[in-house]
Amino acid sequence: MPKYRFVRKKNLQKKDDPGKWYASPTVTNRLNTGTVCRVVTRNTTTAPTELESGFNLVCDGIPLQLQLGNSVQLGKLGTLRLSFGSAGVEDVDQFNAATMIKNVKVIFTPSKELMSAIKDGLSFENVGVVDNGFTYASTRAYKEAKGQGGGSGSGSGGSGGEGSLDENPLG
Repeated sequence: MPKYRFVRKKNLQKKDDPGKWYASPTVTNRLNTGTVCRVVTRNTTTAPTELESGFNLVCDGIPLQLQLGNSVQLGKLGTLRLSFGSAGVEDVDQFNAATMIKNVKVIFTPSKELMSAIKDGLSFENVGVVDNGFTYASTRAYKEAKGQGGGSGSGSGGSGGEGSLDENPLG
């Protein structure tokens, strides 16, 4: 179940405004390629090392294809493409791609099938509050530290709901 913490974000144009609370995702575990290959091949006749070798071959071929200006579709996973920004010029003859194109990055766009599979039955769990650089283990702990009382219940978020500090206390 994906987990989130509440983080207060302020509008820099409204200096006196305390800001609003937003859910910010947290990562539970970071799985390496070998682990993913073992997990996805566990009920198949494909050996994890075979899948990892195939995965590495695909990764070896992607840079050239992106350098050639192609987008790369990776089956049901999604598509990779290059993106970049540049400095502006008054006259197109003044443009120098070698020095003026900046921030080259690869954009991944998940497939509709992948996004549908991820969202199907998805729910979220609140794992705390971050305020002024300090992480509180729960909404209740944050409220108690701020003298607001802890509330009751043990909400764990809903299926995609925004939630608020008052609606979603943890304890």
